[in-house]
Amino acid sequence: MWLGIVPILLAPSGCTPYTVIDYAAKHDMTVRRLEGDEFRHLIIERAAAVPAGELHIYIEGDGIPWVGNLPSADPTPRDTLALRLMNADSSDAAYVGRPCYFEMDGDSGLCHPRYWTSHRYSEEVVRSMAAVIAQLRSREHDEIVLIGHSGGGVLAALLESKVDGVIGVITVAANLDIDAWTEHHNYDRLEGSIDPMTQSRNAAIPHLQYIGTRDVIVPAQAASAYAGLQPGVDLIEMPEFGHACCWEQAWPEILELASSRFAK
Repeated sequence: MWLGIVPILLAPSGCTPYTVIDYAAKHDMTVRRLEGDEFRHLIIERAAAVPAGELHIYIEGDGIPWVGNLPSADPTPRDTLALRLMNADSSDAAYVGRPCYFEMDGDSGLCHPRYWTSHRYSEEVVRSMAAVIAQLRSREHDEIVLIGHSGGGVLAALLESKVDGVIGVITVAANLDIDAWTEHHNYDRLEGSIDPMTQSRNAAIPHLQYIGTRDVIVPAQAASAYAGLQPGVDLIEMPEFGHACCWEQAWPEILELASSRFAK
């Protein structure tokens, strides 16, 4: 039996799954769909006013994997914080939708609920997202920064070794120790997922791991062990920050720090 529900923060300032395209249009972003390794992905892009050789890839959190004790019919998040963070970024950036999110089920029938529940960080998911990011990388964007919020941060950590040209990783309120996180909340273990704690990483790629001291969804005690175990990871605690608050306001400063840390 599945135990518990992943808690969801519903923020009135966020985008609903049915308005992300409107949000993109309002903020001069372009929308397209790309085929990954097995899945289709929604892609939202925005070019910088002054182009550079660096592309920032944003990955959203887990959204709504459960409704009660049953898998959700649509995991798309109601609060797309990662998209708003991208809007606060002056660099060339792309928002890469996760498999089966944003109604990207296609005609393949591959979108089984396991891909947003037990297998949300599976090899299949990581492989498909890596294939899409490889398509986004170009001669003009040969350097990649992976940025993920919550479960999107887990995928960013898993993707860093699967994507060429990664120069840095930023995770925000990410459950990077997924066994500790499921145990803390008394959830079922994510048996079909890859735990970043078990993966070796390249210490030469800096990783800024941000956590909020008021985050009850991914509390520090369920996430901080990652930085202690893995090389090249800097753990940065943000006082008074929660799971969704107050990352948007602090984002320009966070990006400025990342730029200095990731510079070659």
